[in-house]
Amino acid sequence: MVSDPTTAFNSPQPLRQYRCACGQQIAIDESRDLVCPDCGRRVALAAMNEGQTLTFCSPMLALVPSDRHLSEDRVGEQLGYFRLEEKLGEGGMGAVYRALDESLQRYVAVKVMRASTQGVGSSAQRVSRLLDEAVAQARVSHPNIVTIYFVGRDEAEPFFAMELLPGPTLEAELRDGALPYQRVVRLAAQVVGALGQASRLGLVHGDIKPSNLILASRDVVKLGDFGLAKTPEMAANQGISGTLSYLAPELVDGESASEKSDMYALGVTLFELTFGRRPYALSGNTLSDQMNHHRVAEVEFPEKWPNTIPLGWRNILEKLLAKDRQFRFASYDELMSELRALTPVGVTKAGFITRTLAFMLDTFLMGLLLSPFVALTLFSNFGYAIEGLPVALTLLSEISWMFGLLAPGIPALWCWIEWSGFQTPGRYLFQLRVVDSNGLPLDPKRRMLRSILRNSMMWIASISILTMGLGLMKISSGLSMLDELSLFINFLPILGPRHLVLHDRICGSHVVLDTLSHMRVRRT
Repeated sequence: MVSDPTTAFNSPQPLRQYRCACGQQIAIDESRDLVCPDCGRRVALAAMNEGQTLTFCSPMLALVPSDRHLSEDRVGEQLGYFRLEEKLGEGGMGAVYRALDESLQRYVAVKVMRASTQGVGSSAQRVSRLLDEAVAQARVSHPNIVTIYFVGRDEAEPFFAMELLPGPTLEAELRDGALPYQRVVRLAAQVVGALGQASRLGLVHGDIKPSNLILASRDVVKLGDFGLAKTPEMAANQGISGTLSYLAPELVDGESASEKSDMYALGVTLFELTFGRRPYALSGNTLSDQMNHHRVAEVEFPEKWPNTIPLGWRNILEKLLAKDRQFRFASYDELMSELRALTPVGVTKAGFITRTLAFMLDTFLMGLLLSPFVALTLFSNFGYAIEGLPVALTLLSEISWMFGLLAPGIPALWCWIEWSGFQTPGRYLFQLRVVDSNGLPLDPKRRMLRSILRNSMMWIASISILTMGLGLMKISSGLSMLDELSLFINFLPILGPRHLVLHDRICGSHVVLDTLSHMRVRRT
């Protein structure tokens, strides 16, 4: 963490102060590594220049090994109801253990403050800092925030017990490269939900980054490490705190932290998860140069946008990473709305049998709607040959051919329903969705084109009814033969390698299982 930044960046004087995780101010000597005189934590300038964390690490499995043994190994000790069984990691302020909660017979993570060696004032500062972290995190009740179970003291050393997650962190996931877009956008929605809840309680997290996002399962992430969380009032009275590579430019200029600065850090995190690298590389030989470059560095998007990522995702990242905070999202609700619009409906392709049954059901229902027009048209053509009809029926037979003119309205209405985004009965019953290559709903133009091609058989049938009503029997007979041929041509490509029918190949569409509907059913 860096403190007192205003003079550093509004004047030619270099940055001279670094605030350690324990709260101690350290004078920066850019020629050598820093060692905190209070807690003994070593901070390599090279790591700072590379954008590594400048704060103590996640209270969960994200803790990195410290440069020296900062606290005694307390495995086997008893802290209230908690028996410490395994050290998971440690940082400048203390250590995290896997512990057994003997009162409820469950495993938890216990964070313990290390023993103080620097006097009462320093100890009180650490105690206050740790308790602030626990209280801030415990205030925010949300399924995507690590849950605090208990806060207590062991003699002079405070500790708190929290949810033990299997991990790993998203930082560890990034070691294997970028994550698939479909996974990134779903994890992003969870983090935004957590940050939105914190914001409603007046809290700014202050250190959003992959190492503070811990996986509870492959598709569920939880936000941890509220050690830098503060209210806007608290932020206004403190220096900058956070991790350099994820720090919003206005914080470097000495402004107070806000939900907009958390949005910037989230933007860096999502960019890193999407592309496997940060939005820009910091340049400069000193920490001061690096931070000055950080304020003006442009986002380095791929020269050729990947086909597997919707272009709308770039718009979200650009808005989150805007240098001027006023151009970022107005609220987390606005951001969540845009994320939902770009969340894939599903990526599990529907099988041939399921798609065929849905198509047959839709075709059967459309045929039922057309059947009255067929009956009236036939009655018009052959009613005159029936002797002894009442006058009313005779009159009806003479004018019923006009109903054939309305037959094309049935497939037109059907296409309008699909164009409007409504599900057809077949797709609704079998929980299918039509999506593009990214798993997103088709745009309206492609949706309309696909509907016309998919229902070509019914279009031809309705025109055949119309020509029959006009007495053009030869044309009607030819259209009937073309009707069957259109069905064959449309479905012949399904024998190809991707098993796509003609209308899906032309429109670049796919039929997938509606996984979001499945998730909604499970939640209810």
